Amino acid sequence: MEKYNLELDYYGLLNLHKALLEAKFHTMPDNKMISGSPLIANIYIQIRDLLLESDKGSEWRDWFQLSNRPDRRNQAVILMKECRGWSKADADKKREIASSYLAPFLFDEDALMSIIAEVDILFDNDFE
Repeated sequence: MEKYNLELDYYGLLNLHKALLEAKFHTMPDNKMISGSPLIANIYIQIRDLLLESDKGSEWRDWFQLSNRPDRRNQAVILMKECRGWSKADADKKREIASSYLAPFLFDEDALMSIIAEVDILFDNDFE
C-alpha cells in the first residue's frame, strides 16, 4: 500500500487532535464506527506521540493520562456498550476493542481490566 506524508506544524497537530477527540468520544456520533476503529485509533496514537515529542510534551503526557480524563473514560465506556462484537469477544479481543475505544489515552493494565469489567457488567445488565 502506498504511504502518504502529511506535514503539520504544532497547531495543525493540535487541531487534528481536537477533531479526532470530538469524533472518537462523541456519545451521539453520526458514524458509530469511528469510536472503536483500530485504524482511527492508530492514527490518533501517532498524533498523540507527536504531541508528546513536542516542546510541550510533559504537559501533554499529563493530559493524555486516562486517569486525568474521567469524562473521556466514561464516554468510551458508553460507546463500548454499543459495540456489537463485545458480547461474543474473548478476553484478548475485548482488550483490543477497549484499547481502540480508549486511544489515544495512556493507561495501565489495571485500568484496562477495570474498564473491561465495567463494560461486561453493563452488557450483563442489559440481558437481565
